[in-house]
Amino acid sequence: MSLSRIISSLLIIKVLLVAGCATYDEVRPLPREVRDLNIPTIAILDFENKANFPYHWNLGQGIRDRLVDELVNSQRYTVLNRADIQDVIYELEMQSSPKFRREGRLDKGRLKSVKYLIKGAVTDFSHVAGGGIRGFAEKIGIGAGGEMAVVSVTLYVTEVETGEVVVSRSFSGNAWAGNLDVAATYKNVSFGASSFYRTPLGEATTEVIKKCIESISQAIVREKWYPSVVKVVGDSLIFSGGVDRGIKVGSNWTAHEAGELLIDPQTGDELGRLPGKYVGQVVVVEVEGRFSHARILEGEFSPGQILKPVPKGKSGQADPEEASAF
Repeated sequence: MSLSRIISSLLIIKVLLVAGCATYDEVRPLPREVRDLNIPTIAILDFENKANFPYHWNLGQGIRDRLVDELVNSQRYTVLNRADIQDVIYELEMQSSPKFRREGRLDKGRLKSVKYLIKGAVTDFSHVAGGGIRGFAEKIGIGAGGEMAVVSVTLYVTEVETGEVVVSRSFSGNAWAGNLDVAATYKNVSFGASSFYRTPLGEATTEVIKKCIESISQAIVREKWYPSVVKVVGDSLIFSGGVDRGIKVGSNWTAHEAGELLIDPQTGDELGRLPGKYVGQVVVVEVEGRFSHARILEGEFSPGQILKPVPKGKSGQADPEEASAF
């Protein structure tokens, strides 16, 4: 393994360690519009480069990296790195060797599983002039009607559990280029650099990335998130969700067993769950970064039970219709 790949693996491991040790103050609240939704886990693979572009830009990796940045910054997804997963696995295996100290070793079996895989191909990366494509092999002269930068990609989103392709679409981004000298404009520009996004091809790339993000958001199922009981201690309990989910001290929650999962006997598709049995009610007394402490008001609790917020001005058992989501 090359030195650069080893360094890359160590940096990934360091990020995992830092993320696992985040303190209360370091936890960022999720955007308000997604706090009550499950955060799907996705992985983005390199895009295949099918475009004829003379400069040595890795278009497939560049498009992937831009998608990763946008999806991570949205806080709507947990984005995993599958491109360098073998380096991560290699580092974990090395740590189990007797040549390495025991202190600081990471536990095995903690890598996250992916729910959706995203991949695709760059099919066009060029300028269009006079109704046809002007290549990059030589300097482009002044076109009679000016030129248009065009970036096209094909996007695939696959649900890992079923293997079903839930998105297979092509998108294009365009930007007016006028009568520019293409060779001079792009020769000393690096793909993904800030200067690149000020060029016509950079603007077209931004447009096509936006369309990809919108399609991913529409295709991936946005399931409702509910906290669950993690631990019961005497007349108190700990449940998942804290600052990150906007949990408030003093809020009341009802608890329910998970209802029976309904499976379509013909297709095997999950149809939903029957209403879960009411268990009891709690009130939040302390909020941490990713979990909260609550005092039991009534009922008997055990790990795995689902909690549902009690609407303001109400108390006691939730309505059967409201419990149907469990």
